Amino acid sequence: MATSSTVTTDLVAHRYGDKVAEATSEGLGAAGHAIGTAWAASKLRKALNPKSVLKPSKLAKAAVKAAAEHKAKSSK
Repeated sequence: MATSSTVTTDLVAHRYGDKVAEATSEGLGAAGHAIGTAWAASKLRKALNPKSVLKPSKLAKAAVKAAAEHKAKSSK
């Protein structure tokens, strides 16, 4: 993304001038930070809510295994 920002800033500087290019660079930097923050928040949310990471098939297999173990213990 840094390369895209640099190229875009250079194109804007060539066409509209250095002041507009500086504003463009700051805007792209802010957008990059916002995307990075959203990504980190998404990762943090997944880390704090591990239920969303588990797949239903894994939960079903675990339930079947637990039921089989419980049944085996009960029959003894």
